[in-house]
Amino acid sequence: MLECLAYLVGPPTPRAFTLTFAGRERHDGQAPTSFVVNAANLDDAAHVLAGLPSWHEWYQADAACAEEGADVVYMPEQSHAGPPSSGHFVDVRGEQSPRPSPANATVPSAARPAAPATGPRPAADPASSAARTPR
Repeated sequence: MLECLAYLVGPPTPRAFTLTFAGRERHDGQAPTSFVVNAANLDDAAHVLAGLPSWHEWYQADAACAEEGADVVYMPEQSHAGPPSSGHFVDVRGEQSPRPSPANATVPSAARPAAPATGPRPAADPASSAARTPR
């Protein structure tokens, strides 16, 4: 029953999360770097960030500064839901691939009949036959 409910409700709507990292610049007294991504939670945000080109470029730039590689430290006390309230941050949400929203999420083909690709947009069907009222 919980699985059905989770399917009907769908995944949580992604929202902004800030992840902050300090690279070699911290040894010179510079501020850490904050990245903002859209995700379901902080763990999801870390997975999302790890797949983005800007993160890799920033990490590789830090690694290129010394023979021993990158010197990057995650700052959990500065990582949180929402964008930073002040200061500079790197907004990488534009690099993310769009996630389906509940309005345009794909429904398995078994749940509704196939419609012609050139026809009008079909009306939304109930999420499952259990959601329909008996006639």
